Amino acid sequence: MTRKEVKASTQKLRKTTLKNLGEIFRVAARVARGEIKHRRSDGKMVPISLNQRRKWVSVAACVAQIIGSVTSNLDERGIHVQLDQLDRLVNEANANPKDGKSKTT
Repeated sequence: MTRKEVKASTQKLRKTTLKNLGEIFRVAARVARGEIKHRRSDGKMVPISLNQRRKWVSVAACVAQIIGSVTSNLDERGIHVQLDQLDRLVNEANANPKDGKSKTT
């Protein structure tokens, strides 16, 4: 690959990554603000607790940091570490308050 091809490929990856992170940020912010009031757990809609909303604030903050990192540079290792942290925060935010187990929305 030439440098020009690598640069174009990197820019495409950055654009896609920022788009996906932006969507995660928008959803996390909506949950944190209380615009999304329920989530799906075991096929049922259950209310999102105040504690879970607080955790979604942390998710939104983490996503904002990652967006800043991706925008300023594309340090792959650093971004992977941040994405691992984001994954952990999302799992905590989605945890069922009764048993602590993560549920998908």
